[in-house]
Amino acid sequence: MKKHTVRFSTQAENDLHDAFWWGVENWGPNEAETWLDEIELKAVVALSQKPLAFPVAPESAEFEQEIRQMVFGRYRILFCLAGKEVLILRIRGPFSGKSLDAP
Repeated sequence: MKKHTVRFSTQAENDLHDAFWWGVENWGPNEAETWLDEIELKAVVALSQKPLAFPVAPESAEFEQEIRQMVFGRYRILFCLAGKEVLILRIRGPFSGKSLDAP
């Protein structure tokens, strides 16, 4: 049962785009497409049902709003809650090497 609406920020969508093209270069287009479908589906399903089951991200101390993280393989999905909405802020992984920028 879906309890929360999940939305990707523009930055998270850009992260997915960058990760996809990194995957194309490193794994090939078919595996990159499979990965993209899987991470989007798993993030939406898990975060729409139980976002509070995921731990607070280390970066959270740097912001006024609590930032949580979902780990998916070698990737970290950073998100925050606003009522019944989950906003995915960033997706960090091998393609990025960056920390969380201000939401």
